[in-house]
Amino acid sequence: MFFIGFISPDQPLCQTFGELLTQADGDLQHVLFDSVDEALGAWREALPPLIFWDAQKAPVTEAQAQAFVARLSAGKPEPLLLVLGDTPQEVGSWGVAETFSRPLRLGFLLARLQFYQRQHQQAPDVAVSLGSWFFKAHARKLTHKATGESVKLTDKEASLLDYLWEATAPAPREELLAAIWGYDSRIDTHTLETHIYRLRRKLMGEQGDGADVFLTEQGGYQINPLWRKG
Repeated sequence: MFFIGFISPDQPLCQTFGELLTQADGDLQHVLFDSVDEALGAWREALPPLIFWDAQKAPVTEAQAQAFVARLSAGKPEPLLLVLGDTPQEVGSWGVAETFSRPLRLGFLLARLQFYQRQHQQAPDVAVSLGSWFFKAHARKLTHKATGESVKLTDKEASLLDYLWEATAPAPREELLAAIWGYDSRIDTHTLETHIYRLRRKLMGEQGDGADVFLTEQGGYQINPLWRKG
């Protein structure tokens, strides 16, 4: 089970969200709270792995924001925080995984929750063979099979590589932007291409010798089957 703490007094939103989770995936469970104070009162012992906070409809004072951050920081591991609306500075400086705005597209939100669920469920010691490397998504690390050399990946690089590894068909650009960055397909950005380029450099070296690790087919990206054979 993957538990989500949902903080919002918006009853229509809460009801629709609950119905969406029930219909979509029985492994996604949630508990509703009207305010941050109510949630903190219930989370004295343990925090859920993911918290969705409607900061627009459930605002906090500076003192409440500081108490919220203190409790989040005490979590081991620290939970992921998703925020609907503007994030107070005290909370934003702690770190927010993703922000959303109204009108909230619930289908898109569900896709993002399922993405974070997959990240959370990754075992820290699981490694996949990728060409001459072992790739550990949870640890955000590449380890060279022959030399033992380790190369660190950023959060987004590891998430992108993991998503492409799990994909069974070419993943369209819009799908990758939405899955990894939460971007709308209408946004014009070179973020994806930049991350693909950086991953190529880390996996293939500056010269880029040999078969390309990424293939571009049908308007999308996929990992070259030759690299999957290791």
